[in-house]
Amino acid sequence: PTTIKNNMPFQVVLREGITGGFAGPTVKQVVDIKGDENGADIMQATLKPNSRSDYHTQVGGVSSEQLNSFLELLKQELQALPTEEPQGSEDIYGQDISLSFFSDDFQWSNGGPEGCTQGESKQQASPEQKEKFKELVSVVKGLGNQYAITVQ
Repeated sequence: PTTIKNNMPFQVVLREGITGGFAGPTVKQVVDIKGDENGADIMQATLKPNSRSDYHTQVGGVSSEQLNSFLELLKQELQALPTEEPQGSEDIYGQDISLSFFSDDFQWSNGGPEGCTQGESKQQASPEQKEKFKELVSVVKGLGNQYAITVQ
């Protein structure tokens, strides 16, 4: 039962820049995919050079057919991956990236809403799990690069 019901709203968010010290993290890139059975909108924001808060933003759309297999794969793979405990304590994948998946029947998120504080997680990721996470990150970034092409 890992299929995503086609009429279910979902959101996938990738945030790069989740570890920070005293001042908190600087988000370098965001890929935000929101959609339902009618398709999805993809937004990609990339921090402009020499800036902490000015982003270059691009948007685009993608059909639900194009996303279905990606969503099922992502959901299946994430189910097998740990998240840090307590939430937001440590970047257990060492990528400075948080990946979140939200739908009615499945929620997964690492990195906490404010990024990672200097805590220690009781839960750690194995080298294989880190590798798998890295692959999923490149797929999500790839979707951003492929479909979010209209400059805002």
